[in-house]
Amino acid sequence: MASSTIALIITVITMVLFFTNIFPMSVTACLCALAMGILIPDMKLSQIYSGFGGSAIVMVAGMMIVGDALFQTGVAQRLGSKIGRLKIAQNEKWFIVLIVIICTIMSAFLSNSGCIAMWMPIIAAVAAGSNGKIRSKMVIMPAGIACIVGGGSTLAGSVSQVTANAVLMGTAGYEAGMGVFDMTRVMWPVCIIQVLFWATIGYPLLKWALKPESPDFDVNNSFANASTQIDTSAFDKIPKWKGTVSVVTLILCIIGFILSGFKPFKSYLDIANIAMLGSMILFVSGTIPVKKTLKSLDWDILIMVGAVTALGTGIDVSGAGQIIADTVLGLFGGQNASVAVIMVVLIVLASVLTLFMQNGSVAAMLSPIYIPMALSLGISPLPFIILIGIATNMAIASPIGTAVNMQILPAGYKPIDYVKIGGPLFIILVVALCIIAPIVLL
Repeated sequence: MASSTIALIITVITMVLFFTNIFPMSVTACLCALAMGILIPDMKLSQIYSGFGGSAIVMVAGMMIVGDALFQTGVAQRLGSKIGRLKIAQNEKWFIVLIVIICTIMSAFLSNSGCIAMWMPIIAAVAAGSNGKIRSKMVIMPAGIACIVGGGSTLAGSVSQVTANAVLMGTAGYEAGMGVFDMTRVMWPVCIIQVLFWATIGYPLLKWALKPESPDFDVNNSFANASTQIDTSAFDKIPKWKGTVSVVTLILCIIGFILSGFKPFKSYLDIANIAMLGSMILFVSGTIPVKKTLKSLDWDILIMVGAVTALGTGIDVSGAGQIIADTVLGLFGGQNASVAVIMVVLIVLASVLTLFMQNGSVAAMLSPIYIPMALSLGISPLPFIILIGIATNMAIASPIGTAVNMQILPAGYKPIDYVKIGGPLFIILVVALCIIAPIVLL
């Protein structure tokens, strides 16, 4: 059997496993890596685990640590408490807009799952103390969607773009991968559109879909009877300097990410050593404990990022990627295919798939296909990888595609609520991406 055929069979099986979630993503990725390395003669055994030594996994782990420090020191919780006391928190529509803006920005640099986990109890507490002016169920879904969209705005915001970037970094000539803010160039207008959506038609849409005046409105809403107080007392014993160090460290990492895009700094800074430097500042200064922090890292994501590189390598060295790329290109004109058209197809395909599959899985499947496709067209695969990272963060019309949408289910939402509320915004954002991406990336 030809190596390309074996690679395609392994890829299909991997896709099925990712889609059905029979195993955790990390287990599926490792099984795929082992199968590729052992069964494909063209692939070296060392390439099974070479991704674990790459910069992608270091960057993810480092930024997980930097983001977690804000929660461990109580900085994030105190910020939420102060926002809850603002006058704007007395008007539901504008409180939603404020929370959407904050969650979009925060999730671009912190874990979007961690961001929504922090904000749900804060929103519930504000709602409980508002005498009915704020309803937690009306606010939590927009906050979750904002975390998803914001998480697709930078390389550090979510797992799917890191997965796609890990595959790119395994391609000869593109070992540096994409920059932290490469996605931001496309996403900042999308983020603005999202905010405008909630400030205009989004709020009436929420009222239509959720029917807040209905007696069954808060059925199964775990946050409906929250305390009116946001408890930050647990952090009173933590020295204030620790919170200061955690904030300063995050700011330094952001500055480092920006500087790494300019020539004078490229020889000294990259996304991995910036994230590592940030985590070391926190550990060496004693801001956060080493063992507790490392234990709390999301190892399922880290292992998947390290192992998924082998999927792209296997598809590449076996020739399977080239076969798939040539087939898809043939449908749109072969070597004369319009790159803009292929971009639109990619955006629609990735965004729709991620409504039914975890976004990291979709990124892992599509990246090894679109890289050889770009090379066949004689262009850099970077724009395609950027779009895969972005489009796989459009899973806002389904509870399946991201952990964030699953996390907000206890607020009493039904699957149809995601379609009614997230569906219109999904269409708007995908159309916007199809217009913006070719203009910005070509």
